[in-house]
Amino acid sequence: MSIGIILASHGEFALGVKQTGDMIFGEQEQVDVCVLMPENSPEEFRHQVEQVLAKYSVDDELLCLVDLWSGTPFNQLNQLKEEGSRKIEIVSGLNIPMLLQAYSERFNPKASLNEIVQTISTVGVQGIKTSLGSTAADLPSNTAETEPSVVASVSNKMSELGISHVRLDERLIHGQVATLWLGKMGTTRVMIVDDGVVNDPIAKASLKAAVPGGIKLSILKTVTAAKRLKEGIYQDQKIMLLTKKIQTIFDLIDAGVPIESFNLGNASSREGTLQIKKSVFLTEAEIAKILELEKAGIVVTAQMVPMEEEKRFSQFYGK
Repeated sequence: MSIGIILASHGEFALGVKQTGDMIFGEQEQVDVCVLMPENSPEEFRHQVEQVLAKYSVDDELLCLVDLWSGTPFNQLNQLKEEGSRKIEIVSGLNIPMLLQAYSERFNPKASLNEIVQTISTVGVQGIKTSLGSTAADLPSNTAETEPSVVASVSNKMSELGISHVRLDERLIHGQVATLWLGKMGTTRVMIVDDGVVNDPIAKASLKAAVPGGIKLSILKTVTAAKRLKEGIYQDQKIMLLTKKIQTIFDLIDAGVPIESFNLGNASSREGTLQIKKSVFLTEAEIAKILELEKAGIVVTAQMVPMEEEKRFSQFYGK
């Protein structure tokens, strides 16, 4: 039995970290890199990982160092961990001190995988230093003014039920959502509405692990979500509602949930779809439904990240 190391990241960051580690420590055995490029789907990234795992014995243990907790590389590795086919541990915040310490720890034949995880986690944090002589809390905050949101004036009924944001995102909780959207929205609860995920224990376990600390999680069927929201049981909360399919949002609206605005985040290409934006593909029927909803006063935007300019669907569709 041995301990292998997998470095995983968005883009080629993990490859660069390995190259730096090789220069400092020398090239090491049983170290593999898996990268998620912009054109890759989560399934394609998982296939990369599965090809790497095939090189190892089922008795080998794996230390996975990822760039971002809740990102797609983490989520796919965590699903494999939850499936329980082998011993896998995951540490996020990949940096050079962490990797070099992992290399050093593997030379000790008595070191367990759990002990290595504890040690490199501490070293990874200690490796972050600043020449400013100040902690992050001492640094000035960004106080730049922002343009008022195009949805701010139409979300009263939503907010009364505790809904702060509704987003179509087939990846559900991933890096953009966990690190950018949840903080911006002041989210206290993430609500996943998807009939398939409710019945998928592996996906549910992965989502539970991906939610940042202090934020509650609900995973509900469409009918259940509509009932609970209309009953007002979340009215004192700030919910970010996520769906994998645009039809789920349509169904919630048809069920009487007062969704006055929603955001098109990620929807990959399917048979019969048209590209609306870089990360959004919709069928002609879905487009027609959105235009119909806009005429009824519902604001539909398409933002991958909150810093991107907010535009109504009809402002960019067909442009």
